[in-house]
Amino acid sequence: MRPARLSDSRRIFEIHLKSLEGLDEEDAEWFEALLRVRSRRRKVLVAELGGRVVGFAVAYRFRRLAYVDSIAVDPEFRGLGVGSALLGELEARLRREGAEVVALSVKDSNKRALDFYLRNGYALRGVILIMRGPVEALPEGAEPGFAVERRRAAELPGRKFRPSAWWGTLTEPVDRLVYRRYPAEEAVLAYRGRRLRGVAEFSADSELYVDYMALSTYSAAGALRTLLYGLRLAAAEAGARSVTIPVDASKRLLVEQLLECGLRTAETEYLAAKDLA
Repeated sequence: MRPARLSDSRRIFEIHLKSLEGLDEEDAEWFEALLRVRSRRRKVLVAELGGRVVGFAVAYRFRRLAYVDSIAVDPEFRGLGVGSALLGELEARLRREGAEVVALSVKDSNKRALDFYLRNGYALRGVILIMRGPVEALPEGAEPGFAVERRRAAELPGRKFRPSAWWGTLTEPVDRLVYRRYPAEEAVLAYRGRRLRGVAEFSADSELYVDYMALSTYSAAGALRTLLYGLRLAAAEAGARSVTIPVDASKRLLVEQLLECGLRTAETEYLAAKDLA
């Protein structure tokens, strides 16, 4: 087990495609950009067997909280304990750096992964809703008094807003550094007057996927509808047929507002956590 090197990026992407296809949107350039970023908040480990990288783990940490973004093992090397060894080494390193709680999310359809984490001491703490809707169901204009703006994600101003999914607090500061090297990510911003009220970072192809969305308050319906209008414009330009947004099920007002704007729960993820202290 060792920290990943830049030269590992292609092999990490290959394992990602074999093990996590359909679960994440990252491409080879994303992993290369992630490894180039110098930040104590991000951690990427690889497992080597016979001199060959056979698995990897990506995590983010800020102060006492940590989030495991992904753990993947080449299918040819499963059943050898590689995943457990990666998770154990990752937790040990996070603990030494001061993390007291580590969390992750698992798709409800991936029962094998869920069992793996439960066996390793994780407990369910909540549910993430993956909400999706057709582009034509989104608002057709900005809310009165609001304006929408589009930028590259790397150009976003600093802000302390409330993310729709809790892990955004940990991942977004590192992702903004990645976007300086990975220009594919874009964002829409909602303003009321001169004040920024909401932001959504996204990637788009046949589907527009919101990687991070945050609002000044969860009751900011005008800002949310304006963001969704901006996403509708971006989706139409990219030829995307649907928009997907992850949101914590506990954020009742935000969920209700998304339902009113035409999004529906397409799938769910379990939020699992483990005390490291």
